[in-house]
Amino acid sequence: MTDPAIGSPLGDLPPFGIGIDIGGTSTKGAVVDGSGAVLASASVPTRRGPVGVVDTALLVARTVAEQAGVAIGDVAAIGVGIPGTVDPHRGTVRFAVNVGLGAATVELGSQLAIGLGVPVHVENDVRAAALGADWYLATTGAGATDLAYLSIGTGIAAGYVERGHLHRGARLVAGEIGHVPIDPAGPVCACGQIGCIEAIASGSAIERAWPTSDGTSAAALHAAVIAGNAAAEALWSTVVGGLSSAVLMLALTLDPEVIVIGGGVAAVGQALPDAIAARLAFDARHSEFLGSLDLGARLRVVDPTVLLGPIGAVRAAQASLVAAGVAAAP
Repeated sequence: MTDPAIGSPLGDLPPFGIGIDIGGTSTKGAVVDGSGAVLASASVPTRRGPVGVVDTALLVARTVAEQAGVAIGDVAAIGVGIPGTVDPHRGTVRFAVNVGLGAATVELGSQLAIGLGVPVHVENDVRAAALGADWYLATTGAGATDLAYLSIGTGIAAGYVERGHLHRGARLVAGEIGHVPIDPAGPVCACGQIGCIEAIASGSAIERAWPTSDGTSAAALHAAVIAGNAAAEALWSTVVGGLSSAVLMLALTLDPEVIVIGGGVAAVGQALPDAIAARLAFDARHSEFLGSLDLGARLRVVDPTVLLGPIGAVRAAQASLVAAGVAAAP
């Protein structure tokens, strides 16, 4: 489904909004103003499970509001992004396996609203980040008619935005391409399947195969590749192969003008899209059709320090308020 209230990617955000991005490793929050400028931000480790997720989000919201000197009751929009199957109309989430939520429905929006005293909009985290990427690229003069945002973090998923409109799907699982199996002999995925893209090429997959003490496995792996470590080169090739499959999947199903690469693994920088582009070009050497898609030229990477998730969560929350008639359209 699309959300007609989201509107133009150049639309203003509310005067003050709080955005929260719940991830498998950390939960980030920010207070942003109408221009998208971050007034305050915080990041804390995510506590797993229904109670832990709620408590972590409440802590982050209160922390950033205090840092910004803003009363939560005066905030125009509060949005939360979380992985899993999210129903934004009911504020519920299921199957957020990376944060310890299973098949049972968690009433995340209502629990946070009770704790904060104001309405809270809940969105899938990657879709929220896709909105953030759409808004960010537009405001930097690099906007596109449509884009897919490929998040490579603890898990792997994608969000799709066309002319400012967000696509969620009939069962609210559009973009969960991390759970598409590509290797029948691969590792078991957290979803229960074998050889999923996420089990092969996500940040958590890299951490398992190339562990570090400080959580910088992707950067450490790439450094080892540059140093000529044969084991690192083999693992890097596997990871890049999985990610190139994800990019090809997005291109052949959605055909977006731009594919933005984000998430924690994107901290590797331009080397990551360059490696994916090279792999796609290699795989297309015997296919004029694939070569004609010019996939490498569509790839973009956004500095992971840009808080796309919180900004996009605020934008989704504002859209929800507009749809409900509570706020004026930007």
